[in-house]
Amino acid sequence: MELATKLVVDGFLVLGFGLQHSMLATLRVKKTVKAKMGMEALAWRSVESLSNVVYVLVAAGLWQTTPESVIWRTGGVLMYAFYAVTVASWLWYWQLHLFEYDCGLAFGSTTLVSQVTNSPGPKLIPWKVGSRRWIRFPVHTAFFGMFLFLPTMTADLLVLGVVLNVYNVVGSILYDKRLVRLVKDAYMPYVNVTGLIFPPVYRAPRGAADIEMSSPAHWRRPLKHTPGLVVGIGLGALYWLVLGDNATSPMDMLKAGLAGLAGAAVTGLLLGRILRPFSDDYGQVQTDLSTTVALNAAVGVVTWAVLGWVNSGSPPSFAAFLPLWFVVQYLGHVFAVLADRDRWSIAGVERRAATRPAGTGPVADTELKPATA
Repeated sequence: MELATKLVVDGFLVLGFGLQHSMLATLRVKKTVKAKMGMEALAWRSVESLSNVVYVLVAAGLWQTTPESVIWRTGGVLMYAFYAVTVASWLWYWQLHLFEYDCGLAFGSTTLVSQVTNSPGPKLIPWKVGSRRWIRFPVHTAFFGMFLFLPTMTADLLVLGVVLNVYNVVGSILYDKRLVRLVKDAYMPYVNVTGLIFPPVYRAPRGAADIEMSSPAHWRRPLKHTPGLVVGIGLGALYWLVLGDNATSPMDMLKAGLAGLAGAAVTGLLLGRILRPFSDDYGQVQTDLSTTVALNAAVGVVTWAVLGWVNSGSPPSFAAFLPLWFVVQYLGHVFAVLADRDRWSIAGVERRAATRPAGTGPVADTELKPATA
């Protein structure tokens, strides 16, 4: 296949991701799904994310590489600078999901486990923690460094980086407009002092500092999430044993999906059995649980990437990161609840709160609610 044909194929594969992503996220689709299936918009997020994972796996299997067509190959100080930007952007991506978002709400697993346990569904509450004080969609900001500062850039990777980030900007604008339509009065004060993807350095240097917003609820007790860190390291070692140093072929993509499913089941059930709720509020319990599972999922991917990089001299293909990350953090949360449904249901939380001796319960915890945007 000629170079031009390969690049056209790759361009359409990236464009197809954006089209299916935007179509599933439209308000019209969400209204139709709710009318016909009774599924709330927060629960529909899980379908959107699962569709993204499947699409990435298929696209990675069809991707046309062009190793012979190098656009740039950096060396010396510039190479290390590009590596630093790329690695920092990927680490920022994980940091954003773990510390600035509540993964259980952002991807819909909290909504699903609430339905499974006949518990009340979560509410969507924005906050201004971290970079979200200045940027409304910082995950989208990270994409620029993740895909456009590769030390060695081939033609196919440049197509990926350019087309993906064009859609990144367009998709951010569309998402922002949907939020304005849904919650204009509550959202516009935040819009006026923040940037869409880049911070409003001159327009509003303080960002949302002066706007009163909910406090984040999922990192109140960081040490309580230590089991997610420990189990995640073991999960990364499992990935390395199953996938090796890298995953690039269609068969590798299939193995990555299956490894994610296995990792979600094993680590989710394990965490669901060994963890104990440390709040009297059901929403807070699910926020804590989903955060521990998300930490496990992220550490697993990062551990695998580091092991593969050290052993082979090059980082694994990022096409496998998404399924290993999303499947484990989403289904891992579900498996954790299924490991002991009574413990993680609202009935179990209320029963423990009712039987807790006076003066021994966490006072502030009962006032905290899960929050994300």
